[in-house]
Amino acid sequence: PPRAACVYTSCYCEENVWKLCEYIRSQDRYPLEEFYAVFISNDRRMIPLWKQKSGHGDEPVVWDYHVILLHVPGGEQNFIYDLDTVLPFPCPFETYSTEAFRPDDSLHPEFHRY
Repeated sequence: PPRAACVYTSCYCEENVWKLCEYIRSQDRYPLEEFYAVFISNDRRMIPLWKQKSGHGDEPVVWDYHVILLHVPGGEQNFIYDLDTVLPFPCPFETYSTEAFRPDDSLHPEFHRY
């Protein structure tokens, strides 16, 4: 769906993904089984993400956790749905992973994700 068609509440990423799943199911365009809610966090609850709406310039936003929606259509390009990003919506997985994440080896250990 276009970003404008999505229910969005700042700082409620898991609710936003839930509502996005409801929308996808109601449209019956893609099987919901192709979508995965992805929870991103670490032991310290400090994960940096770049290209976030609440970020400033090229500085990351440090969340305690973040939830995105991964679309894995069979044999096609995968997409990320993140209503908190300034990247395209949906965003090709390769673009999102390069722009929103930085390699763990370039981060302080307390920011490593799992």
